Amino acid sequence: MSNFSEKEILSVAIKMLEEVGEMSTTELKEALMEEMNPSGNDLEINQNRNDTKFEQKVRNMVSHRDHNDLLKYCEYERKGKNGFLRSKTVMNFPYEEKQQQEIQKRKEKKRKFRARKLNFDEINARNKSIGLKGEVFVLQHEKDSLNTELAEKVIHVSLEEGDGAGYDILSYDANGNPKFLEVKTTTGPKNTPFYLSENEKAFIEVYKEEAEIVRVYNFQEASGKGDIYRLNGKDFLNQVTLQAIAFKVTLNE
Repeated sequence: MSNFSEKEILSVAIKMLEEVGEMSTTELKEALMEEMNPSGNDLEINQNRNDTKFEQKVRNMVSHRDHNDLLKYCEYERKGKNGFLRSKTVMNFPYEEKQQQEIQKRKEKKRKFRARKLNFDEINARNKSIGLKGEVFVLQHEKDSLNTELAEKVIHVSLEEGDGAGYDILSYDANGNPKFLEVKTTTGPKNTPFYLSENEKAFIEVYKEEAEIVRVYNFQEASGKGDIYRLNGKDFLNQVTLQAIAFKVTLNE
């Protein structure tokens, strides 16, 4: 049973807007319903209205844009009866035509990839302690490498949303373009193999220009630090060998 807070919805909305580029408030509401899959209290119908409590929270999130972090990432514009949110990373493009081309490109990628909720009874749990510490290390590394405005926009997606997004950290390059970072941490040396879920692989294949594998190796838990190498999506698919090593087993009735 879900009872999402406005802050939790905001975190997912920001991630989605950076992936897609632009959405109407109606599109955003529908996409959040699909991705967050609200239940229980969130699906109760509001008194004297025909929408749910979850949909009301989405409306409130947009209405409170002057007081939450939404406008740090997006511009809001009213067109007729509809409100539209456009990522500021799209607005880095100087001409409207270029902006529309970028939005179409991002929307096409999003259509090809849909984050899915993971059933942790069906997958082997990763070493969460080392994995989380490695993500925190990379998160701080990203913030330290960016100016203050961009550093404040970096989001630890896997911590705030869960493991279904296909990446761990939403970050930015020096020009303000989004980067989707999947962090893989080991206490071993650089050539230590690591595991990639089907969902993570699918995301890299679709977002190969913006996605990166950030490999943390020689990681020291005590200090929370290690060495890093990176592979962007294109290089990753060309420079590694993927080996299927597991099967899902279901007992026949």
